[in-house]
Amino acid sequence: MDPITIYFLALALSLVVFVALWPISVAMTDVSIVDAWWGPGFFGAALLVWYVVGTPTDPRSLIVLALVGVWSLRLGFVLMRRRVRHGAEDSRYVTIRKSWGASFWWKSFFIVFLLQGFLQWIVGLTALSSLTASASPLGILAVVGVLLAIIGFTIEVISDAQLDRFKLTADSGTLYTGGLRQHVRFPSYCGEILFWWGMWLIALEAGQWWSVLSPVVLTFLLVKVSGAGITGAGLKHSKPEWRDYASRTPAFIPNFRTPQQSPAE
Repeated sequence: MDPITIYFLALALSLVVFVALWPISVAMTDVSIVDAWWGPGFFGAALLVWYVVGTPTDPRSLIVLALVGVWSLRLGFVLMRRRVRHGAEDSRYVTIRKSWGASFWWKSFFIVFLLQGFLQWIVGLTALSSLTASASPLGILAVVGVLLAIIGFTIEVISDAQLDRFKLTADSGTLYTGGLRQHVRFPSYCGEILFWWGMWLIALEAGQWWSVLSPVVLTFLLVKVSGAGITGAGLKHSKPEWRDYASRTPAFIPNFRTPQQSPAE
């Protein structure tokens, strides 16, 4: 089977699951359920491609499969745990729901579920391209990519753990500026960007340079659209201290010279 067909099989998997989740979200009046497949869907697509190409056991394929598996399943667990703890629809979707009004229930099919299906596929293409490439020994570029992905993943784990621990003990109106957030406003997004650029380096060594589309799209989304853009706007209105914190703390490039202390620490 040619790679193009394989990639479209992965797209079909993403879309089928997201489409199946849409009527459930309508019944629940909760679009947050889309997050149940956002993380795990990357691993599902990778497993499908790995199986279709013949379950290769070369080091690159197994490393890519392992990295995507650990990253995606952890993200899915974190998002769903937060949804259960919060007990209500994610504030990002509440804002969108209010802006679209009564028609949101059917528009969400296009602007949330179908859109996330395509975005999941595009972001995951760099990993999928590694799985469809011919087997070859790992070189220095792939090793650097693996290290970068591991560093990014570690940053995400630490950042999310720090934030979750803070939310369990602090007042809901308090802005968390401790831990990694002393040095950078969006450490989780930084880690995710590093992870996917690392995955691209692995694909690049395998000759799949074109898959740079994946980390480029992801970086744009996290920096300008659904990541820092929406999160920052929400915190700006809900946390009075956000403006001062944002003026002193860089968004994505850490500043280790002037750490900011959290009021709760």
